[in-house]
Amino acid sequence: MSEQCGFATNAEHYARIVFDKARVRRIREAAEEILNAAAGKIENVSEFIDHAKTRFLSATQGIKGSDLRRNAGAILELSEFLKKDPPKRQVYLEPWLKEASINMIVGWRGVGKTGFAMGLTSAITNGESFGPWQMATPAPCLYFDAEMTQQDTAERFTSLYQEGTQEPLFILSDHYCNLLGLPGADLCDENWRAWLKDELIKRSIKLWVLDNIGAVTAGIDENSREQWSPINRWLLDLRFAGISTILLHHEGKAGAQRGTSAREDNLDISISLKRPQDYRPEDGARFICHFEKARIRQAELHLVADTEFQMQTDPEGKTVWTFANVKQENKFRVLQMLDEGISRKEIAQILGITGPRVSQIKAEAGKDGLITAAGKLTQTGFEYLLKGAN
Repeated sequence: MSEQCGFATNAEHYARIVFDKARVRRIREAAEEILNAAAGKIENVSEFIDHAKTRFLSATQGIKGSDLRRNAGAILELSEFLKKDPPKRQVYLEPWLKEASINMIVGWRGVGKTGFAMGLTSAITNGESFGPWQMATPAPCLYFDAEMTQQDTAERFTSLYQEGTQEPLFILSDHYCNLLGLPGADLCDENWRAWLKDELIKRSIKLWVLDNIGAVTAGIDENSREQWSPINRWLLDLRFAGISTILLHHEGKAGAQRGTSAREDNLDISISLKRPQDYRPEDGARFICHFEKARIRQAELHLVADTEFQMQTDPEGKTVWTFANVKQENKFRVLQMLDEGISRKEIAQILGITGPRVSQIKAEAGKDGLITAAGKLTQTGFEYLLKGAN
């Protein structure tokens, strides 16, 4: 008798066998129900498919109370919890882009979100710094373009591509899938989400970019927290699997991300791309990168100060990004305008800053010997601007 029952130490193993058999039985029962229903008259095919999905998923994902009781072992006293050695979390770009993070980049259409995100992923696979942020750890990336044509995606990446990258950069183009006759992407479809998660893990991808939310959530009520909830749960699953996500999304008329604020609840980083006050159409992709939310240490906040980016093309036809600290750049430009005799009010309007801020810059520059009382640059001031330009 004892030989058949097994020892107490194997109780959990046998409990798992019983649980798995019960789950297989539930799947078989669900399949039979679906087949029986399919054999009868179906009035509404869409409703039938939805019901079949729900019935099958409930059978495959059902959790019994006995299985949940195993979770009790995860409840620890704080002193014990602090002794646990958590897995080391990699950092890709110092200090904000980290392993197992959820990030969002928001901006008005045409501001330069795609170019910015392509530049980020190219830098991370090339092992290069991007903008003011230093490279820490290169990582395999996937860029999912759900909006542009295959040709447009290829042309943009051609200007960024370098031979011999440290890590692979994969491309998933929804248009290319369409050309192959494959199903289109649907972030609202649980099966599609499960497929993508499997592919990310299978290819050891550590960071992926979704360009963009609106292109793969057709039919969803953007303001519905409930409809976004399953997607949010999936993003958390990716986080717990060590995969980082960058979501590109459109800005609403009020200036914030479009739709439910629930999208921002679990974000580690939320970035807003805004056009400068003096932006001109001929400037192309030129914007200020502003961190709306940043889960980083207090001592690192100065590393995510507002930065102005501009996309340019070098003599070899490659895309390059120039950048400057907005606060420092404003100081340079205020000093230049003061030297040219432009009034405080006009400077504030041109730069989109307040009059008191102009006065503050002028007063500080006077104390540092950069300008005279009349607002003219001193020799030290000229050297200061020249150093900044270089």
